[in-house]
Amino acid sequence: MKNGTMYASKLQKVYTGLRGSTPVPEPPEPDDPLRRLAIAILGENCSDAEAERAVGRAIETMVDWNELRVSSASEINKVVGNAIPQGVQRCQMLTDALQAVFDCENRMSLDRLRTMGRRDARHFLEQLDGTDEYTVASVILWSLGGHAIPVNDRLLDALREADLVHPEATRAEVQAFLERNISANEAKEFWMVMQSFQPAKRPAAKRTTRKATSKKKVSK
Repeated sequence: MKNGTMYASKLQKVYTGLRGSTPVPEPPEPDDPLRRLAIAILGENCSDAEAERAVGRAIETMVDWNELRVSSASEINKVVGNAIPQGVQRCQMLTDALQAVFDCENRMSLDRLRTMGRRDARHFLEQLDGTDEYTVASVILWSLGGHAIPVNDRLLDALREADLVHPEATRAEVQAFLERNISANEAKEFWMVMQSFQPAKRPAAKRTTRKATSKKKVSK
């Protein structure tokens, strides 16, 4: 990412300040990889909590992951209460990913990822239909305990607005930048701390009004 050293310094200052003023909960236990995959796919445009609730509603309503896999995107979106931004599109990505898992594993499970090396697991996830860099990073971090920092739309917008990353950097570039500057041991804490980050609003530029000058009439 352009000007990475400058942005890294600014990011560390913000992170250190938040970490000192924000109570950080204990990291959750490793999540089931298939459940985390679903949460990440539905949660890229909203919060993890909203996506978790949506996945919970879907699983409570459907018989199992197999029924979810063969359901239509519009049906799943209706089941989750139309609560996900770009709901039909995200639900279609979810069914695509679930079908890809079934095609690869002959069952609805990603438990085999736990037996793989991190690089192989990342490559496996990247090849699945319906996944992207955010989904892959989320599963790596929360299910496999690997070094990854998933950046959803909310965090990406906040980092850009606070000028903590280059304004033209892509999500993949931002994630790679964060992973270079935040250690594996700090990745979960960093993610949890940054969920409360609200960029300071920049003051609106003052409008300067030019005072009209009247020309005196010259008496003849």
